[in-house]
Amino acid sequence: DVCSSDLIVVANVTASAANATVSIYTNGAVAQGSAPSGGTAYPIISTVSVPGNASLIAVDKTTAVYLQEGTSISITSGTGSSLTFSISYEDIS
Repeated sequence: DVCSSDLIVVANVTASAANATVSIYTNGAVAQGSAPSGGTAYPIISTVSVPGNASLIAVDKTTAVYLQEGTSISITSGTGSSLTFSISYEDIS
């Protein structure tokens, strides 16, 4: 199976800027809320500052990301609880 990520939006819910990183990890899935246990990270965006009370579109249909089995997307925030993330994807069988 292959998944296509059509949209990743990063929203800063605080008044201060916060950094976001979005990566694709190979060699194993990453459980929601968990750090990757291994594999290699390939950043899509790395340590990008999101202004306070603003949003950033990290991926859209013009830059869609295709994931093979055994890969996953990992998203981290440089400041705890400052950023929220929304992902829209399509499962391609």
